[in-house]
Parts: sequence; structure tokens; C-alpha cells
Amino acid sequence: MLEKLGIDWKLILFQVVNFLLLFFILRKVLYKPILSFLESRRKKIEEGLAKSEKFEEEWQKMKDIQRESLAKTEKEAAMVMEKARFFAEKKEKELLALAQQKSDKIVEEAKRDILREKDKILTEVKKEAADFIVFAAEKILKRTVNDKDEKELIKETLGILK
Repeated sequence: MLEKLGIDWKLILFQVVNFLLLFFILRKVLYKPILSFLESRRKKIEEGLAKSEKFEEEWQKMKDIQRESLAKTEKEAAMVMEKARFFAEKKEKELLALAQQKSDKIVEEAKRDILREKDKILTEVKKEAADFIVFAAEKILKRTVNDKDEKELIKETLGILK
């Protein structure tokens, strides 16, 4: 019946045998080596991805450590700056207090010197005024005044000058 349709069963059988033979040969020669090559390539890619992920984790840890270290360093620098500022302010206050003490001492000494000079000048003025009064009184009275009269005249004149 297949012959009536123009199909040769020997030819079909021969083609099926050829197909199966070719299939087994290709499977042995090409399919298994290609499959093993693809499997090894897949493993390498997985290893590369795993290494990449591990590297990324280590990189992130390093960045975190660096960030923490930087924060710690900045905090320490701020503390050092604060200590330096406090020390500078303290020294400034000490220096200002010392300068004020020296200034006060100089002013006090100047006041004492001025008072001494004032007393000295007043004493000299009184002495010169007394000498002038005695001289003038001698000229006016045309006589020499004794010590008792001289003291009395000086007291009167100083009383007038005050």
C-alpha cells in the first residue's frame, strides 16, 4: 500500500537508520563536548559573579571603615581645635589680667610720683613765698625781723594764700 502512494519503505528505513546513526554520532562528538563547555563556562561566570559580590562587600566595608575613620579624625580635630581655643582664651584672659595689673601699678606709681612732686613743689613755693614775704616785710619795715616775728608773718601770709 505504501508502494501505491509512491513511498519506498526501504528508503524510509534507510533514512531512519541514517538519522539515528547521525543523531548518536553528533551526540557523542558534538553535543557532550558543547554541553561540558557550556557547563564550565557557566561555572566560571558564577565564580566571577561570586568574586564580584565578595569584592563589592569588601569594598563597602572599606568605605565604611574609611567613613568611620574620617568621622573620628574630624571629631578629634574638632576637640583639638576646641582645646586650643579654650587655651588661647585662657591665655588671653591671663595676659589681659597681667597687663591690667601692670597698668594699675604704673598708674599708681605715677600718682605717687605726682603727689611727691606736688608736695615738693608746694614746699618749695611755700619756702620761696616765705622768703619773699620776709624780704618784702624787711623792705617795708626797714628793719630786720627776728625769728619769732618771721614765723608769725609766715603763718599770716600762708593763711591769706590758702
